[in-house]
Amino acid sequence: MDFSKGFNVQLATLFGIGKIPGGGTWASLIVLFIALYEQNAETASFLAFFTLIIGPGAYRKLTALVESEDPKEYVLDEVIGMGIAISGVYIFTSIFDQLSFNLIESLSATSELFILTFIVFRFFDISKIGPVGWVERNPKEKAYNRVIGDDIMAALLSIIVVIIFLSVNLWILQ
Repeated sequence: MDFSKGFNVQLATLFGIGKIPGGGTWASLIVLFIALYEQNAETASFLAFFTLIIGPGAYRKLTALVESEDPKEYVLDEVIGMGIAISGVYIFTSIFDQLSFNLIESLSATSELFILTFIVFRFFDISKIGPVGWVERNPKEKAYNRVIGDDIMAALLSIIVVIIFLSVNLWILQ
């Protein structure tokens, strides 16, 4: 790790993960692996909240070095989005504990839920479909708000889609 450009730049790239191909997916996978290991969303929630606080400063330091308002190296937005998505789905299913499924016997229902949330989140974040793209392309918003806004929107849509999937599984398929 090269700290010559400053700690905030290293933080913005999640200590170099943003510099490798598919950096956003790798950053999201880190949040997923933490949630899978813990079998809850406490640390994912904390990471999302903490990153919302430290993210703007790291973003400013990184964008001062690159020629882009949305540098691909900046992956803290994926940490925020994935943390929100996992937390939202986990909270909802904790309240309505009958909303779960167990498709693969070797995985817990919570693990399956987190993996499904990851897949749906990455789909929305990569495709920029519908509201995700609208948020990212909104010229009335500041650059940083667009950068994290599309990931927050992808997280909210992921929560909705996973809850619909769980509801269909409970009420129609069982």
